[in-house]
Amino acid sequence: MSPAERESMARELDALRRTAEAASAEFLARVTQAGAHTVDGHRSTLAWGRAACNWSGAEAVRLSRLGRVMQLLPLFAAAALAGEIGVAQLHALAAVAANPRVRRFLAGSEDLLVQAARSMHHDDFASLLREWEALADADGAHDRHERAHRDRRAHMSVVDESVFLDAKGGLPQGMLLREIFERFCDAEFRSEWDDGVARFGDCMSPALMERTPAQRRFDASVRVFQSAAGSAECGGEVVVNIVIDQEQFEQQVQRAAGATPDPLDPATVAARRCETDRGEVLDPAAVWAAALVGQVRRVVVDRAGVVVDMGRRSRLFTGPARDAVLLSGRRCLWPGCGMPASRCEADHVLPFAKAGPTSTRNGGPMCSHHNRWKTRGYRTWRDPEGFWHTYRPDGTEIGWAVRRLTIDHLATAG
Repeated sequence: MSPAERESMARELDALRRTAEAASAEFLARVTQAGAHTVDGHRSTLAWGRAACNWSGAEAVRLSRLGRVMQLLPLFAAAALAGEIGVAQLHALAAVAANPRVRRFLAGSEDLLVQAARSMHHDDFASLLREWEALADADGAHDRHERAHRDRRAHMSVVDESVFLDAKGGLPQGMLLREIFERFCDAEFRSEWDDGVARFGDCMSPALMERTPAQRRFDASVRVFQSAAGSAECGGEVVVNIVIDQEQFEQQVQRAAGATPDPLDPATVAARRCETDRGEVLDPAAVWAAALVGQVRRVVVDRAGVVVDMGRRSRLFTGPARDAVLLSGRRCLWPGCGMPASRCEADHVLPFAKAGPTSTRNGGPMCSHHNRWKTRGYRTWRDPEGFWHTYRPDGTEIGWAVRRLTIDHLATAG
């Protein structure tokens, strides 16, 4: 078939689809009006349609809504049954007409709406419908915009190996977000296209691009966040801390060098860490790759979780030492406290005033509340297995995970 013949065939088939959709909706409306669906015990025409034609619930609702507006607007019904209006346009107009606050304006605008549905591109017709509805239901449109802005939200969650970003808000801010996002998407496309032209020359085509459009959109999202990371609002440079134990890191080094190291024993999981500072588990190979290109700051820890040691030269944990202390745990070390370590203070386990060194072996993350509470005679300690213990002034241990190690070990360790 020639291109013209293919288009002609597509239009013929679409005309059949248009008239069939309109006829189905009109027939459903007549069944509803006559109450004929009740003969077989169906409690609604939607149930009747699902039984008779295996419609989905959403499909039955759309046809029912279209049938009602066809009964209300005779010119629209005639054009629909003649196949002059596309299926998408039929349902778009029916959705607007379902708003009870605009119904009294429909008859006066029927000629305009039918002519627009016949002649305009779908997207333009949809825009016209939104503008018409906003004029016909000004209060409702204002309320919807206000509600969209009032209910604005954004959420990022980590589920297993995937991260999800979801946001919702009003149109004025949303249009700005979309414009920025699309520019970054275009930049990702142009960058990959230019690389492809350099490799394949005139043979370059979208089929030769390494990333799918969805992958480029995600990478564009990352670029947006990276671009914002250095702004004053973010407090300067943003660093992602990834903690990996020494054995796993060295294993990746060996693999990169072409060796085949022995797999690590799962029974040693207690000594393993390959995660963000918030506890999301990562792939060691991905951590190694990220460390090579400098996307993240890697923190390699030994079995005791020690990263750096600054001795007593400093009164406070600062710089890498402070980061290392906060990375030694996922949350405040006080039993039952869920404050993330990234929002905690770097606390001296053995107080500095009692000759406690400013060393990561003598540091741990503790929230400001419990850091102050500790001064009431409480003591903390991390045992050789890396578990934290907190003791009351009377020497009894707080928390459910009371272990075989007692307060006597603290005195020995001190």
